[in-house]
Formats: sequence, C-alpha cells, structure tokens
Amino acid sequence: MEKHEKQLHVRMSQEELSRARNLSGTLDMTLSDLMRALIQLSAPAISETPGSLIVIDRSTALRLRREMRRWGHHYNQAVHALNAIAYYLRLEEADADEALEELEKVSRKLDAMDSGVALLRAEVAEFTSHPRAFI
Repeated sequence: MEKHEKQLHVRMSQEELSRARNLSGTLDMTLSDLMRALIQLSAPAISETPGSLIVIDRSTALRLRREMRRWGHHYNQAVHALNAIAYYLRLEEADADEALEELEKVSRKLDAMDSGVALLRAEVAEFTSHPRAFI
C-alpha cells in the first residue's frame, strides 16, 4: 500500500460534499482515492468542455471495450461473408440460392451487432443527458 504523506484541504458546500461522498461510495472508493483519480485528468480535458466532464469507471470502460470488440468481430465476419459471396459469383461457382444463404448469415451477424449497439447507445445517452455526469 502506497503511503501518502502530504495532505490537501478543500472547502466545499454541504451539497458538494454529499455528491462527493455519494460518488465515492458508488465507485467503492474513499474520498481520498476519488480526489487522486480526479486530479489525474489533464487540463485540456477539463478546460475544453467546462461543466460537461464525464468520468467513466474501470468497470464501465471494460464493458465498452468488450462491446466494441464484439462489434468488430461481427463486422469482420459480415465483410468476410460478403467478400466470399462476391468472389464465388465472379468465378461463377455460386448460384443465387447459395448467395442468398450467405446473405442471410451476414444479416444475422449484423442483427446481433445491432442489439449491442442499441444497448450501448441507451447507456451512453443515459449518463450524457446530465450536464455534469460522473460514472
């Protein structure tokens, strides 16, 4: 465990203190850990969008990464299937029935991706609808 020898004293209203405590509790952090995390933000990140800063916790970031990776996989599979269809049609080795079958596979993969996109859009819209959202 890292030893922190220096102290920082901050004046804030009761409302701000309550919000800080709620946020640290939600993130399962101490107030000190929360302040340490917030001061790691770069100045441009804060000054470019005053009043609209969003902090995403590690759990949310991992969920976003996992969902984006899933989208990438489905997108790659869909493009691969479309390329295969085009290749065999150019060689005249595929007929319309085979092409339709492959197009149905592509459609299913894209539909699977769309459900994840819709879920993530809803989650992002929920926390970005507040001018000062902290997650």
